[in-house]
Amino acid sequence: MINVEPTLNDHEVRQFIHNGYITLENVVDEDFNRECESVPGGHLTDFVLTDEFRRNVLLHPEVAGVVRSLLGADFLVPTSAHHHLFEAAHRGQTWHSDGLTEYGYGITHLQCYYYPKAVKIEDGPTMILPGSHHRLVDREAIAHYGDILGQLSLTVPAGTVAMTRYGIWHKAGPKLNANRRGMIKFSYFRTAMPKRDWVRDSDEIPPYQHAGRHPYVTEVESYRDRRRGELTWRWLCGLAEVEEPLPPVQMFNSGIPLSEVRLQ
Repeated sequence: MINVEPTLNDHEVRQFIHNGYITLENVVDEDFNRECESVPGGHLTDFVLTDEFRRNVLLHPEVAGVVRSLLGADFLVPTSAHHHLFEAAHRGQTWHSDGLTEYGYGITHLQCYYYPKAVKIEDGPTMILPGSHHRLVDREAIAHYGDILGQLSLTVPAGTVAMTRYGIWHKAGPKLNANRRGMIKFSYFRTAMPKRDWVRDSDEIPPYQHAGRHPYVTEVESYRDRRRGELTWRWLCGLAEVEEPLPPVQMFNSGIPLSEVRLQ
């Protein structure tokens, strides 16, 4: 079995619970980034199954270390992806959360964005709203929003992988040029109920520490966020009695257990 070591500690796991994303900048090798720049847009299967894509992206120690920390040891490694490729200028997308957005407090799914090429603000970067993963909404109900206080544009260097909760609100920003801007999206899934087995200084489980209000959040909603965060933290530490379907039964998941992956 391929050995993947966890990389996150208690504080970093709590930050992910609160914000709903982690950004790993410039982690993928420059030569492999250049190979990916010419990949066609649309659904990808064969390319994702290559040893090169697995080594350089899916099982890169920093990327897989985050997955291992949040989804456990034998997570499902993606076997498909979608290349969101934009070349012509466009007005951007509306705010949305993807398809069959999950509910509940457990972290059972990570949705990831890999950028082979640097993304500048004029390239129409992916925009996310930190903390929005706590809100289960009809995607049509948020499509009319414009700029939201606290939104984040993923203007990132080449080789960046952003890792998010599936329900986070996001969109493509306005693209002002005709340069090629690609983002390869894929998902990892949990296969077993959690326990606190990431990097830790002590076996004693520390209490959840709420990181405060996001800029767009009211005081009442911030209390709800804190409570949601506490429930997620307890679930990840193996303290919650509630079980969730693993992998999420409502998702069109596609993956292979890490224990079954063989690299040549």
